[in-house]
Amino acid sequence: MKNKTKIFTISIAVFIMLSVTSTCLWAGEAGDLVKQTIDNGLRVLKDPALAGKDKTPERRKKLWEEIRSIFNMEEMAKRALSQYWKERTPEERKEYVELFTELVKNTYLKNTDTYSGEKVVLLKESQDERYYKVQTKFITITAKEIAVDFSLLSNSGKLQIYDVTIEGVSLVNNYRSQFNSILLKSPFKELVQIMREKTLKN
Repeated sequence: MKNKTKIFTISIAVFIMLSVTSTCLWAGEAGDLVKQTIDNGLRVLKDPALAGKDKTPERRKKLWEEIRSIFNMEEMAKRALSQYWKERTPEERKEYVELFTELVKNTYLKNTDTYSGEKVVLLKESQDERYYKVQTKFITITAKEIAVDFSLLSNSGKLQIYDVTIEGVSLVNNYRSQFNSILLKSPFKELVQIMREKTLKN
């Protein structure tokens, strides 16, 4: 699952740096939500009381509490499982979503202390009924430009991210490809076991 890790790692950099070094070319509900969530996360990362390796568990816990609500993990997990979602029992879905959330969370938290000096330009926000897209341009310290799009869904008036696309490659699609390759050869319980082992390693 190296490709999905690389994709999400880049999006993490965007989340961390956005409110500090961003240039905003528009103002909209979805974009404002993304920025506000990042501001909350940055307060945790910059808190002197949470600095240092000995504070890493506490810092990561508080950071996840701040940014967790912007992600619709069930929607993301459901899309990643694709057609196999319908075949699952309520109990299977519950465990799968919990494991999926842990995978995403661990990937996020491992990369929250490793970025500095990047810049993000917020380019455009678009809406199609309940669906929103926030387009950004991530500029690395070597001046490389990377297109990063955040897809959000409005559920009962609450906006949440359900996918992140880096240079045209979707995080959800990347997970789906990995999961499909397993499920085409093995039963669902095998995928769950692989996910469980992956979370235990982190």
